[in-house]
Parts: sequence; structure tokens; C-alpha cells
Amino acid sequence: MLISIRFHGRGGQGAVTASKILAEAAGRLGYYSQSMPFFGPERRGAPVMAYTRISDEPIFEMSQVYHPNVVVVLDPLIMKVVDIFKGVKEGAWIVANTTKKPEDFIFDQEYLNVITVDATGIAIKNDLLVAGLPVVNTPMLGALLRTETPVTLETLEEIVAGKFEEGEKNVKAIREAYDLAEVKLIHGLGKRRYPRKQRIKVEFPISVPAEGVAGKTKLWRDFRPEIDYDSCNDCLNCWLHCPESAIRLNDRVEIDYDYCKGCLVCVNVCPKKAISSEREVFVDV
Repeated sequence: MLISIRFHGRGGQGAVTASKILAEAAGRLGYYSQSMPFFGPERRGAPVMAYTRISDEPIFEMSQVYHPNVVVVLDPLIMKVVDIFKGVKEGAWIVANTTKKPEDFIFDQEYLNVITVDATGIAIKNDLLVAGLPVVNTPMLGALLRTETPVTLETLEEIVAGKFEEGEKNVKAIREAYDLAEVKLIHGLGKRRYPRKQRIKVEFPISVPAEGVAGKTKLWRDFRPEIDYDSCNDCLNCWLHCPESAIRLNDRVEIDYDYCKGCLVCVNVCPKKAISSEREVFVDV
């Protein structure tokens, strides 16, 4: 069993703290757990992600969570700027802080389990405010427990009660969000978010070498290929690969040295090693 959870929120909403609390609760219950944050410039209001993994076996993955079983959205407006459904598996869980209903969600997967709860309203009702902003991370943890995540409500409440000064308010908000969360299996559009690549026709630009295109290129040579006819078996590999069409097919393979530029491709492609190279010395050009 490995459950991967991705938290989406804004700086200051406690997404990272929620991830840590969940991992701690799983650890107390005997599971292996992992929590890590991911964010850019750290400032209030900036998009933030955090990841939690819970498993009954040691966890060796240290990367981001790309294909989560559970996505927790702390801010309803974050969905306008972040694709919360990216990489989400079929049948996964979406837990969102919103006043919308689960059936209001539209996504490309075949089906997802959607949980909605007004965590902001619950935080305001219970006077969970920091610097005038509602604390939504603890009620969202309560809603999260409506998924198949193997953490008990009692363990979560115990940790939260001992971690925060206003632990009683947070515990009450967790319990209220757990009870009020709406849970529904929602069918999506059924589109592939990343469709399989279709076969396409590809045209390759192919040039056919022709004699004399660049003029007589014998003065380009530093080395001259020489054919050992005792070793040559007329396989025509040199003729096939010559970029200048400087190899002729007569009674035997011959090199036209007026157009041979000394690239020595023929030397390299000859399977019988029947072509060698000699240094070119021009006495009379």
C-alpha cells in the first residue's frame, strides 16, 4: 500500500503544516510516512504545494508527487491558476475547500471521488483566525479523513490538540468538517489528458549525390583512398555511402579521383578493410 497526497494552497494557509501533521499521525499508527514542501518564492499568498506519502512498507521515493491518490485544495481560487487535476489517477480523491457541490466539478478523467466542504466557513464559525485570515488547514484534514487514507480521527485530533494553543477550536473544526463534508463519485468527460501519440507521416529530406555538383574536388584531398582488389569482394558498400558519387561500377569498383574529395567514408564502411588511405602529394595540378 502506498498513498500519495498532494496539497494545494497559498502561502500562509498551512498546506505544509497540514502535510506534516498527517505524516505524523500516520507514523503514530505504525505506518511509514513522508512529508515535504514545494514552493517558489516564499511569500504570503503565493501558490504552494506539499506532499505526503503513507505506506505499510519503507518509502524510498524522494520526488514530488506526480500521480496522487488524493489531492487536497485549501483555497477555492487556486483552481483558477493551478491545474489541480494534473497527473491525478482514475478513481482518485479530490478534497476541496469550496461552497460548490461535488457534481459541479468538471475534469477529463473518467471518474473521481470528489469531497467538498466549506472549510473557510467552518474556520470563521469557530473563530480560527490568524492575522484576520481563516485557518483552513485543520478542517481540511478532517475532510481528508473521509477518503481511504489510513489515519484515524482520534489520532489526528490528539496531535492537533497538543500542537496548537487553540487546540480545542481546531479539534472542533476537524470534527465538524469531517461530519459536513459531501462525498460523491463523479463521472468526468473521459478525455485523455495526455493522448497517445498518433502515427504521422514524416517526410525526410534526402539528397542524391551527383557527379561534379561541387566541381572537381580532387584538390580537397589530404589523403587518397586506395582499393586492394585482392581483398575486395564487390559488396558495393563503398559505392552506396560515397557522398560525391565518385565510385564507379564498371567491371570492378573504381574510384574517380577527379571527384573524390578524400572524405575516406569508403575506408570506414568497407567490411573487408579492402580500402586504405595514402597521403596525397600533388606534383602537377
